[in-house]
Amino acid sequence: MLRLDGGGEGGHLTELASGVDALYLSGRAQLPGWFVASLGEARERTGSGSRPQVVVLGTEAFTVGAAGMGRYRYRLDHEHGPIGVTESEAFPAFRIQPRSEFLHAVGPAAAVDWYRSVLGSVADPVVLTVSRIDLHSDWQGWSVDGDDRRRFLCRANRRDTYERAEEFSGFVFGQRKTKTVLCRIYDKTREVEQKGHDWWTDKWGDRFDADERVLRVEFEFGREGLKSLQVNRPEEALEAVGDLWRYASEDWLTYRDPSDDRTPSRWPVAAEWQDIQAASLRSEAVGLVRIREGSKRGSLRKLLPGLNGYLVGFAAHVETTTVEDTLAAAVPYLKQYELTSGQAFADRVEERKGAA
Repeated sequence: MLRLDGGGEGGHLTELASGVDALYLSGRAQLPGWFVASLGEARERTGSGSRPQVVVLGTEAFTVGAAGMGRYRYRLDHEHGPIGVTESEAFPAFRIQPRSEFLHAVGPAAAVDWYRSVLGSVADPVVLTVSRIDLHSDWQGWSVDGDDRRRFLCRANRRDTYERAEEFSGFVFGQRKTKTVLCRIYDKTREVEQKGHDWWTDKWGDRFDADERVLRVEFEFGREGLKSLQVNRPEEALEAVGDLWRYASEDWLTYRDPSDDRTPSRWPVAAEWQDIQAASLRSEAVGLVRIREGSKRGSLRKLLPGLNGYLVGFAAHVETTTVEDTLAAAVPYLKQYELTSGQAFADRVEERKGAA
């Protein structure tokens, strides 16, 4: 079986990054009638086939989708992450899901402040609580494969092993539906390559060795798990990051070195896991500009193979051979397509930007 291999063996791992990777919030508030009415009108216009409608919260523009957000009737989209809005008294008025890129760009505390300011422009007061927080640490220097599952001791009974094309890709311990604690251990390098999240190399910085795989350890705390640990408000969650990591990596899940003892709980904690237990969780902010540049690099890297294939096919039909001649030859065809389709190329670009 192939292994997720970062290179070295033993307890001298290289920590590339660690901190908060997801922070989902709920906001309780009394919604003003004018705000709900404006959302209903915008959603109706969007659903009738017109262009996505824009609503302004404070100084920030959000687009209103034709569909909702789970049980929330309205979905407001922004590059920093969506907000769900509901009139139902059965749920908090707001459901907030900052994008990982935003959290890593400005830091989780600043992200919370941004959402609190935006929501405060339409409802006051807004009481924020945490419904989920994910803590991560990224490492090089650790090897693990599916055969190592017996070395993990976990309070959860459920554990799943994942493979892709017979190559081991990771573990999941626990179940999300319990809303308590879940752990994922997986090949972060593979995910970056597949999703085009090339900004992670900026996050990892000079510590990153491009010739080695990155292994991520990620603990997800759901609403019930946070309540049991007496964590409710976002400020409490961010202050408790170290304690949450300590609980998850020392009490809830450990990785052991097998010994002659028949009781696995008496096996010594592996040196690699001791490094993971000591993760710094420093959540360094990278900056929005660097995050956007990294995201653009990843998106273009994924687009280029397909773009090249289409242009080669086009060149074969119009009998051009160079990139320059092929692009020039494409212009009149694209102009004609604007006329027959009834939509300008520039409008399509703006729509795609809005959906990104």
